[in-house]
Amino acid sequence: MLASWWLAVAGLPVFLQPLPEAPDRPAAVAIASGQVSLRQPCYSLVCPDAEWLSASRSPAKPGRAPGAYDRIAPTANPQLQSRRIIGLRSPATRRDWFYNTGRNDRIATTYGFEAIRNPDTRMQVELGTGYRIQPYVDYGTASQGPIARGSLLFSQRFGERAFLLQRVHVETGRANTFVRQTIGFDLQLIPQWSLRSDFELRHNTAGNGGNGATDTEGSLSLRYTF
Repeated sequence: MLASWWLAVAGLPVFLQPLPEAPDRPAAVAIASGQVSLRQPCYSLVCPDAEWLSASRSPAKPGRAPGAYDRIAPTANPQLQSRRIIGLRSPATRRDWFYNTGRNDRIATTYGFEAIRNPDTRMQVELGTGYRIQPYVDYGTASQGPIARGSLLFSQRFGERAFLLQRVHVETGRANTFVRQTIGFDLQLIPQWSLRSDFELRHNTAGNGGNGATDTEGSLSLRYTF
């Protein structure tokens, strides 16, 4: 009884499995003689490769210091092979945002969200309300007062050589509505040469004496990258 109690107290930190027995002698005698060990192998985690290593109990080999670690192959443990792994994925960034704007020309609150996001196509939408302080600044409306704003940003990549970018901005107030749309298209001809075209349209419903006025401009350029 006393021997069993002593083994239970002394072996608490290392009792991780049923009491082993040697083929030719009782368990207590085998443990006392050192023929059977209750201790499980000791492992340590190596950060660079995230591999589990086992402390070597054999004498030091030539070229290796005592206490070095032996690598354990990932397939050495059959329990790890049958273990199911569940992976979770989360987008790198949020798909919506909210911000306030306080400037000399306007005060506004805007909510935006990303409607489409994939490697080749992207579309962002923003909606907001505010108050226009200075007319016409930053493509704004023609008078002071409450305003509603909205914008659309769309980009599309065509293979490895072509890229389309379109932005539409609308602001409406008590006096008029201002619309600005820009379209850009880039085409890579060869690794260092590319063709860039831009088109911009601006429409003011209060222009031309209240009948509305539209201005357009475009450009075409050949670019060389050094």
